Amino acid sequence: LVAPVGTRGVLLRGHDYGDTSRILRFYTLNYGLLSVMARGVRGRSGKGSTTISTFATGDLTAYVKTGRDLHTMKDFSCTELREGIGQDVLRFAGASAAAELVLAHADQEPHPELFHAIEDSLDSLGCADREHAPMAALSALWRITVGFGFAPQLDACVLCGRVLESDEVARFDFGAGGVRCSDCADVAAGPRVGPIARRQVGALIAGDLTVEIQHARRHLGLVSDFVAYHVVSKPLKSLHFLGGLLPHDQEVPE
Repeated sequence: LVAPVGTRGVLLRGHDYGDTSRILRFYTLNYGLLSVMARGVRGRSGKGSTTISTFATGDLTAYVKTGRDLHTMKDFSCTELREGIGQDVLRFAGASAAAELVLAHADQEPHPELFHAIEDSLDSLGCADREHAPMAALSALWRITVGFGFAPQLDACVLCGRVLESDEVARFDFGAGGVRCSDCADVAAGPRVGPIARRQVGALIAGDLTVEIQHARRHLGLVSDFVAYHVVSKPLKSLHFLGGLLPHDQEVPE
């Protein structure tokens, strides 16, 4: 017999299985990505029923068997429902993109930094107003990418190591993982990234949603290309949907 184990987990995706059950995909604090069969949950109702909603965090109890891809859920006690995410299409799109990014790359190994990045990002999306929702979505993508261990180098040239001047316009070298200074830059290196844009990316990574961003779609293109080089091998469908909801850019951010 396998004894049940407990861990905090955030539900990223779920789909129905049979008449009464669901297959749920959690990212957990102690076990990383965990897929569980939740038997009979669609038949539960009334007082004492378990709340299992996408993007919710709670205490998960499951029978986890080594070498298995699908485990059996015993119980889930929700502690943070995050209803606000479902009340706005842009917030929901941002959370969906974040979830797809995690599901595309995460494994069954614990990464506490990633778990906390996911939770903090979903918390920000859940309470963001319309004005700050684009920043919350972009921040979620950057913070999860960094949680995977892929942090862009923004302050010094990835080729020569020189620290960029405060007013210097650089170019983003996606393959090298950061910016090239004006001396090492060429058109093939990637898009121009000036000091304002670099500060904005740094703020998004830090979870600072007070930063004013007027070029959200270009910022999405930047993080999307970075993710494509370092995290996932195929385009994420949710990023295209998210891009259609972001405000139009009027000029290149410098």
